[in-house]
Order: sequence, then C-alpha cells, then structure tokens
Amino acid sequence: MDKKTMAKYKTIQTVSLHKIICIVWLCLLSISAFADRVKISGTVTDEKGEPIMGASVVEMGTTNGVTTNVDGLFSMEIDDKGKFQVSYVGFASQTFKVEKKRSFKVILVEDAKMLKDVVVVGYGTMEKKRVTSSITSIKGDNLISGLGGSTIATALQGKVSGLTISGSASPNASNGYQLRGVASVNAGKGPLVIIDGIPGGDLRAINQEDVESIDVLKDASAGAIYGTRAAAGVILVTTKQAQEGKVKVTYNSELSVEGVRKHLDMLSSKEYIEYGLGQDYGYDTDWYKSLTRDTPFSQRHTLTASGGNKALQLYSSLMYQDMKGIVIGDGRTDYSARLNGRYRLFDGKAELTMKLQVRQTDRDRRNSSNSFQEALMLNPTIPLMDPNRPTKYNVNTLGFSGTTWNPVADIELQDYKGTDKWLLGDATLKINLLEGLSVQGTMAIDQREYQSYNYYSQDHLWSITSNKRGKADHSFSKTWNKTFESYASYIHEFNNTHRVDGVLGWSFYETNGESFSMSNANFTVDGIGPWDMSAGTDLSDGYASMGSHKQPRERLLSFFGRANYGYNDLYMATLSYRREGSSRFGKNNRWGNFWSVSAGWRISKEKFMQNIAFINDLKLRVGYGVTGNNDFGNGYTVRTYKSNDLWPTNGIWQPGYGSTRNINPDLKWEEKKEFDVGLDFSLFGNRIYGKFDYYHRRVDDMLFEVPASMPPMVYPTIMKNVGTLTNTGWEAELSGNVFVGKKFNWTSTIRASHNTTRIKNLGDSESYLYGDAFPQSMGYASKIVNNARIGQFWLFKYAGLDANGKWLIYDKDGNVVPARNGGVNNLVDANKHYVGNAIPKLILSWDNNFTYGAFDFGISLRSWIKFDVFSQLNLYHGLKSASSDNVLRIAYTDNKEINDTRITSDYFLSDGTFLKIDAITLGYTLKASKFNKYVSSTRFYLTLRDVACFTNYNGYNPEVNINGLFPGFEYVRSSYTTYPQTIHCTLGIQLTF
Repeated sequence: MDKKTMAKYKTIQTVSLHKIICIVWLCLLSISAFADRVKISGTVTDEKGEPIMGASVVEMGTTNGVTTNVDGLFSMEIDDKGKFQVSYVGFASQTFKVEKKRSFKVILVEDAKMLKDVVVVGYGTMEKKRVTSSITSIKGDNLISGLGGSTIATALQGKVSGLTISGSASPNASNGYQLRGVASVNAGKGPLVIIDGIPGGDLRAINQEDVESIDVLKDASAGAIYGTRAAAGVILVTTKQAQEGKVKVTYNSELSVEGVRKHLDMLSSKEYIEYGLGQDYGYDTDWYKSLTRDTPFSQRHTLTASGGNKALQLYSSLMYQDMKGIVIGDGRTDYSARLNGRYRLFDGKAELTMKLQVRQTDRDRRNSSNSFQEALMLNPTIPLMDPNRPTKYNVNTLGFSGTTWNPVADIELQDYKGTDKWLLGDATLKINLLEGLSVQGTMAIDQREYQSYNYYSQDHLWSITSNKRGKADHSFSKTWNKTFESYASYIHEFNNTHRVDGVLGWSFYETNGESFSMSNANFTVDGIGPWDMSAGTDLSDGYASMGSHKQPRERLLSFFGRANYGYNDLYMATLSYRREGSSRFGKNNRWGNFWSVSAGWRISKEKFMQNIAFINDLKLRVGYGVTGNNDFGNGYTVRTYKSNDLWPTNGIWQPGYGSTRNINPDLKWEEKKEFDVGLDFSLFGNRIYGKFDYYHRRVDDMLFEVPASMPPMVYPTIMKNVGTLTNTGWEAELSGNVFVGKKFNWTSTIRASHNTTRIKNLGDSESYLYGDAFPQSMGYASKIVNNARIGQFWLFKYAGLDANGKWLIYDKDGNVVPARNGGVNNLVDANKHYVGNAIPKLILSWDNNFTYGAFDFGISLRSWIKFDVFSQLNLYHGLKSASSDNVLRIAYTDNKEINDTRITSDYFLSDGTFLKIDAITLGYTLKASKFNKYVSSTRFYLTLRDVACFTNYNGYNPEVNINGLFPGFEYVRSSYTTYPQTIHCTLGIQLTF
C-alpha cells in the first residue's frame, strides 16, 4: 500500500473519533465562548474536479476539525473571524478566512511534485525527497492519450532523459530500449523490466490505461538490489490499484486514421524511360505507394472500474483494439483483461493482494523489409495486375524475370496469422506484525506463447517457381517464468528526527521454454490452407521439415537487503546488498555479490541557506554501486547437445549427438561499477524545479568469444571474460510552472542528455568486432577494436571525383588515390578510416502543457543534435546504374556527376540533426454531472503523432537506431528504416461515471 492510500485509510478510520473530539471541544467552547460561532460548508476537489475524500478541514489554532466524505463535502462550526486549513496527503495545503463567506469551493493542487511524490524503488517505495539515487518517475495519468503505436513505448518516447527507444510506425514494430549507453557486448543490453514487483516483465503486455506509475532506476546504486539483471538499468511498472470509496467507471474510445507523411522520391515511369534505364512496358506503377493503404482506420476501446470498502477494493479493465498499419499485410487485433484486488483482513493486520492479466494479440505480418526494397528497384512501367487476367496479380508474366518479383502479390497471395498470448498473475500476502514492521510473500507466474501459421497459395511466385501447389508452415513457442519472493520491511521515526527503514528477504526465479515447427508443401486443395499438414506430398517425398527445441532451465536464487537512514531530512544514506546464484554459470563462479551505497545532503535545510529565499529545495546526491549481467545464451558453462551429423554404424547411417559449443566452467558474471553524482533543486516558490546527473560506469569481465585451439576443443571459439567497457555522460531536467492564473496555466519540462561509450579492450590486442555485412558483398562499414568509441564508422574517405566521375579516396597515409586504377584496387581495409559519430552530441525533449478553463493543449518536441547517419538507401539506390533497377531521383540531381559503381565511402554519411514534433493534443473536459447524474465528466480530445520532422538530412529518415554496438545506419533491408513515415490522427472521448 502506498503512503497516500495508507493516509487516506487511516483518515477515514478516525472520522468518528474526530467527530467526537469536535463535539467535546464545541461544548467546552460554548461554555466560555468569547466569539460567535458560524456554520460553514463546502467541497474539496482536485484540479480535474474529482472529489477528494478524507481531506482534513481544521480551524487554525484549535483542534476543531472534520474530514470530507466520499463526495468531497464538509461542514463545521467555526469562529466567524477565524481561519481554517484544508490539507490532504500529496497536495499543497490551503488556508481560508471565514469573514462573511459561508460556502467554500476548495481546489487542491498537487504539492511540489518533486518533494512529496512517492517513487517506487527496489522492494518498496520512498518519498521523492528522501531518494539518494538517480530515478525518474512518470505518472501514468500524465502520459499522452491517443498516440497509438505497438506498445507503451510510443508514449514513453522522450520522457526519460538517457533512455533511447527504437521502433517504427508499424503496429507490429518491436521496440528496443537502451539506458545510458551500451551495457555489454554479448550479454543483454536492455533494462530489466519489473511489473508490479515481478522481474522479467514484457512491456508489450501492458495497457497504458492500467499504468499507475513508471519508475526508471538509472544508476547502479538504485539497481544493485536487483543484482545480475540490473546492469542496463531497471524499469519499474506499477499498475493501478483500487482505492476505498464509491465505484468509479471510465470508458475510453479512440478512432484513428493514418497517412504517409513523407514519400521516397523515386523516378517516375516517364523519367525512368527518358533516362533509358529499362524497357517500357506501357504502364505507370508507383510500387512503393502500391504497398500502402489510403488512410487506414484503427480503433481502441477501454473500460475500467474501481472502488471498494475498507475490507475489499477492486480494479478491473477491459481493452479491445484493432490497428491497421499504413502498409498492406500489417495489422493487429488485441484483447486484454485485468483484475487487481486487495483484501484487508483482521482489522488491517493482514492484506492479500492479487493481480491477474490476460492478453491476446493476433498479428498480420505478411510484409517484410524485402518488400520495400523490391518496390524501390522495380521498373515503374511494369503493371501490378496481369494484363491478360485483370483480376489476377502480375506474378511472373509481363516484366518479371530472374530475381525480380511483385511485392504486392507476394503479400496478397499468402495467408499469415501470428498469435501472442500472455498470462500474468501474482498474489502477495502481507502481515503487519507491529507498527512499522511487516512481512510479505509473493508468488507469480508469467506465461507467454506465440503461435503462427503461414500459407503460400498455388498462385504465389514461390509455388510457381518451385512447381508446387502451395506451401504451409506452423510454429509454436512457449515460455513460462515463475517467481517466489519473501521479505520483511521495517520503518520507524525517532523523535521526528531520525528515520530508519529497511528490507531483508530472498527471491527465487525460474524460466523454461520450448518450441516446435513444421513445414510441408504441394497440397491437393488450395482452400484448406495450412490446416491439413499431412496432405502435402513433400512429406512423402522427403522434402517436408519438422523441428523442436527445449530451452535449458534457468534458475536464480538471491538473498537481498536494503537499509535507509535519514536525519531530519537533512542527511540521508542508503545501503543495499544482494547475493545471487545463477544456473547459467559453472560451479566455480556461480555466485556473485552486488552492492551499493548512496547518500544525500539537503543543503537547503542548512542554517547558512535559510536567508536565501528563492531556493526552496536543494539536495546533493552521490551513489556508487556494483551490478552484474547474466543475460547471455545458455550452454556456455554446462554442456548441451544437438544432433550434428549421421555416422555409419554396422552399415546403417545413425544420427549422432554432440556438444552445442565449447564450455567454460570458469565463466563468471560481467560486473558493472557505476558512480553517479546528482543535484535536485526547487526554486522560486517551487515554480521551477529539476535535477542534474553526471555518471561514469565501467563494465569488467565482459563476455566475449575468443579463438580456441582445435583440438582439444571441438569448435574454433570459446566464451571468456576478457573485455572492458566504459560509459560517461550527463543528464539534465528542468520543469516549471511558467504561468499560473485563475483560468490559464502553462507548465513546461525540458530534458537533455549526452553519453559516450568506449570499448576499452576486447582481451587480445588483435581482437575486433565487425558490424553487419552490407548486401552484395560490399563488406563492412563498422569495426570495433580496442579503445574504440561506439558510433564511429569504418569507411573509405571521400576525396572527390576525377574528370571521368570516378571515385577518389584518401589512402591510409592521407594521399589522394583513385579507388580503382586499372589493375590496382585501393579499396582495401588498410585504406579505411574511422570517421563520423552516430551518437548525438545532445539529445533534447521539450514538453509543454497549457490549460484554459476546460480546455487543455499539449505539444511534445524532440531533437537529436550533431550526429551522423550512413544511408544505405542512397548507396544502393541513389547512384546511376547499368542495371534496369529504378533509382532515387538524387541519382540524376545531387549525384549526377558520379559515373562509378558504389563504394562504402563517407560520401554517403551526412548530418542527421533533426527537430521532431512528436505529438500535439487538444482536449476539452465537460462537467457532465450538470446534465446527467450518472456521468461526472466527459473529455473530448484530438491527438496527432509524428506531426513533422525538420532536418537537412539527405536520406529518408534521420531517426535511425542509435542503440547497440553499431548505431547510425539507414538500412535498405530493415522495416525499421524503410517503413513509411506517417502522421497518426486520433479522435477520442473519455466518459467518467
């Protein structure tokens, strides 16, 4: 139970006592009254107009007071010349003079959010003013509604400094998360996700409407209590819990459309023929546009209900959404239900909390990154449909031969359905032994399934070229995670000066997984699709396939503790420790120790600061922590087996099983050590507030594949602890109530961050890591060596063109040489240079929110400044070519002087700096209770996502993936970079009953 809820509960529990005290005091005062008493009444609401139950209304200078009821109403007798104060936990108190007024309408405003907000930390909560680590907290109600997107990541974009999120506009896009730079080379690089206290969560399973708060633990001093899985940071998601009071029901409906915001600038069919690129088949086809829908329609509906009494509170939600992507063959339908319940037993001595969520997502993913690239290359005079059979697609007739194919027909002539299923459930029993002392135990299950089927019809190109009647594939995978935890919590304050609290407990985690797949082809009947797998003749002909896999079981056993001390909220200290053992490691290094220490000094409470009136709060934080990383593949320390060949035995070929890979029983944890120093501040009557952090972290004993001797080893490489990585950066956040008036209010938040990551060593001085190889044997454009900075490109350095339009480059000594000169080829690795920087020098985001009466308006901006992008699009499709492939228009404008074949040169590297309008939202809230007693409020809103992008980048989309070891590429075979840039428009209505 959070502090706000507990205070609310205790207040309600003592209402009767307060009334008795009030009556006694009134009687005493009536005997010796020297002033007249009057009766006053009123309502207490929050800024949204919702009644606040349990608010205290107290006559100043006395103990005369009452609390508001469930409708926020109060009445009391008071001195006619007196004052009274209205207060409630989490809100700024307000004082009123009685004078001649008898009725009051009180609107409480949230109190200096940076001071009294409760943030979630490892195994507990803390008031924000007592936090000594680097933590960012976001309230679920503050996330913008109507953004759409594949996950809640869309709403989180730009809201946490130092957190970069990758993804596209596709409803099936997968998001990548990176906090404070790269965390590892081979082990996991993304933050640990914890949902309602259960580690290992999946953000795809969470509905935005169910989120109470999201707390991001950035530094090791905050995350060390989670041990091995916290090396890349921790994202804590807390879902909503019902509060005591009348039932509150909210219905939300959103209708959305989407359109292409930016098109690729390809040659038209007329230009294609004018430049003599290929044969004219007499048609005009925009292949890229043919892959897209015109303003696809999506919808989303949610229904939530919460409420309860002292003994039982329930929160429930239902969600349905149907999302259509801008690209054909791209969509999803979601169904979700959640039930959170809390039972108070034995007069509050025990609490039972249970949470359950089920979710299913049906996916249409027939398109692929190859579809986009083929659309770019195709002759625009080839017809989409078969001229001889206008109702049939042009699959392999007019204009198609060799490796060319119709990307629209490829999508439309196949059937695909992928179904994701999640089951999340946990139960916690908490026993309050004494005041401030409690114990609790939790058991949780997280089960995930994915099932897909795919069927190529008999008219599909694959079937025609293979001379088969259709092809079918089935696959299934299942993962189930179990968590058991128990811990004791203690909190006590001595003499209103010394405050101590602590946690001591243990945790057990287990994960298992399995999968299978099968494929068959050449079916007699096309209409049955993939639902009679045995009917395909490939099975009897020996061409069908079937496979299954069992993941090695993984277990984690941990013992942990945390202690906090505070002296008068002036000096604060936190210690945490976790000892954890993992089955992924051999017996020699199975256990690891992870710890942290942090301290805070509230400078503003010192005597020498008392005369500085404009500083309301100033706190210095310093933290140091050690975390581990065990997020790498199984089978590196314990032998696993696979079928690897057939061996003759007594004249019969028998399948044999052998080791999956070389094992290393001495393998141990990667270990991250991180130092963080931060400053929290609040100025000018809490009108301006923010924070600044500087951090440095070092990852030792990185897991890295190194060469192995054969024999005695079976394989040529083995995993060892050999490398070191460092991260250095800073983050800043500044918020302010820019204007506060009776009707008009303006709040603003700006965030900034910078990070530099270096691979200090990879063990051997000759060790290196290549990025992804470029298509068509173009080699590599990135290479990591010892002391390399993440984000550098490894390219030939452009030195101009010769008189014939041929490439000139700088060789290794800086001399200008032809790329190719007769029989001499200077395009060798020795002549490549490290150039550019794919990591922005500065990442900014800026949120502004305005309210005027019942209207609200918000705009979110985001910018990446001074970084480079290598455009494969321009490399492969932006040059004149001897082939019949279509090209980008820049081949005959910007690049018209080039008369040479493509090379991996920094000519295709350009500044990607951009300013993007992420979202604009406009809303109006109507107090519907004036018209209908059952509806308390109605909010109408219009939200635009991905509104505009301002940039001088000469490629398609400068917002490429900057996560991972090899950032900064606009790939041609990636749906992330080639998926159309869209603008998303949502019209929503929210009814509160």
